[in-house]
Amino acid sequence: MNKLILILPILSLIGIQLFFILNQKNNLQNLVPVTFDQFQECTDEIPDISELPCAATESFRNATEKFFNATTPDYPNVPQACSDYYNYTQQEISIEDFINQNNYFLNCFITENVREIANSEECFFKHFYAPTYLLCGGFNIYAYPPYTKYDIKN
Repeated sequence: MNKLILILPILSLIGIQLFFILNQKNNLQNLVPVTFDQFQECTDEIPDISELPCAATESFRNATEKFFNATTPDYPNVPQACSDYYNYTQQEISIEDFINQNNYFLNCFITENVREIANSEECFFKHFYAPTYLLCGGFNIYAYPPYTKYDIKN
């Protein structure tokens, strides 16, 4: 009987934790909503990458090419969200509208495939992709381990 009294609260706590874990939102849209105005202000503060020596390397150019091939609507095998995001930005939008409307931004620029491309080259990740798309885009969680091996603070 005493064991049951001890086990019951523990099982209840485990059940409550599982409930909250399973009901967490999978996308980050509502966690850090970013408006077009906020995004523009943030990206304006990013230093010009063309002045960095690492941006002149072949590996940086390769990562850049792969990134744009994976996110530019005109290329084959690009997610529909990239076309949707491009079309969304061509509409009459307010600076107060959110960049991640209908998860277009997330499903174009923050996909596992795109993050894998970005993580393939340190300079590209630390000085272009992470500052622009992760930090300014409101997806900060992906700018740090375990999602990347790089320390963006250095």
